[in-house]
Amino acid sequence: MEAGGDIREAVDPHPQGVLMRFEVAAGSDRLLVPSGFNPWRRSLLARLTEEPARGRANRELERALADLFGIGAERVRVTAGQKSSRKVVIVLGVDAEEAVRLLSGAIVGTP
Repeated sequence: MEAGGDIREAVDPHPQGVLMRFEVAAGSDRLLVPSGFNPWRRSLLARLTEEPARGRANRELERALADLFGIGAERVRVTAGQKSSRKVVIVLGVDAEEAVRLLSGAIVGTP
């Protein structure tokens, strides 16, 4: 699992915004969203401090992405994988190129 890679493979345009595939590690010692890219699963990685109970980790992922994109948390939703470590998240009103740019800049070790 690399820090870089072509994260465009984890981001898909959607009529209302953008869809992103994530693999999350809940209960980590610190919050990192995104923390890297998995080229084999074509998904972004995220480390969350919340435990995966009662949707807390999902809400933390949504809030972290809203902060990264500078938008309200109501515009970010986990749409698939609510009870899985593999998730699909929609961000409303953001295009794929902007998402890739912001996500790339947030991953430690990428230009």
